[in-house]
Amino acid sequence: MYYRLKRLIKDAENKNILLITAAAAIILAAAVFFIYYYGNSENISFGSLSDPEDQIISETENSSNIDPTSNIYVDISGCVKKPGVYEMEPGSRIFEVIDEAGGFTRHADTALINQAEEISDGMKINVPDKRDKGKAKSSGHASASSDTSESLININKADSETLQRIPGIGPVTAEKIIQYREENGPFGSVEDITNISGIGDKTLEKMRPSITV
Repeated sequence: MYYRLKRLIKDAENKNILLITAAAAIILAAAVFFIYYYGNSENISFGSLSDPEDQIISETENSSNIDPTSNIYVDISGCVKKPGVYEMEPGSRIFEVIDEAGGFTRHADTALINQAEEISDGMKINVPDKRDKGKAKSSGHASASSDTSESLININKADSETLQRIPGIGPVTAEKIIQYREENGPFGSVEDITNISGIGDKTLEKMRPSITV
């Protein structure tokens, strides 16, 4: 009887040990699961929070690097085939504007033009005529006053309204003169105006005292 009771007690102790061991194993497993699961969740949540912020910062930096400039406008005249106002990209050079204007005419004084110069918005480019140097040197008309030269109408530069002040020039002929300049470049001499249909030698003699190139 004594041995049986002792054995029962020992069995009960063994069961308690097993229960305690099982409970400890369960608690340990739960602790490991808790640490693993919630630890990874925190990492994920922190990572997910940081990504949009990094993206916003990156987008802000990229937007600050956007070039806000737009195309610019340049007016070119003189000895080019198609004088006028041209829309160009920022950073363009004078030689690019000249190309847009059809290139130089044969009388262009290219030595006086810095074709590598960078253009700016609203810039005025005038390509000089190399024959103007010879005119300035050979000008022997001492009686010609500055007032007289200023009163002459430059058929290479005058607009339609100004051209109509020339004797024998009406609105239609004025437009023909402007079209001729755009297609062929400036007139080389006043006599070249006879290339316009409707202007002959007699008309030229009437307008000669009023025009220049």
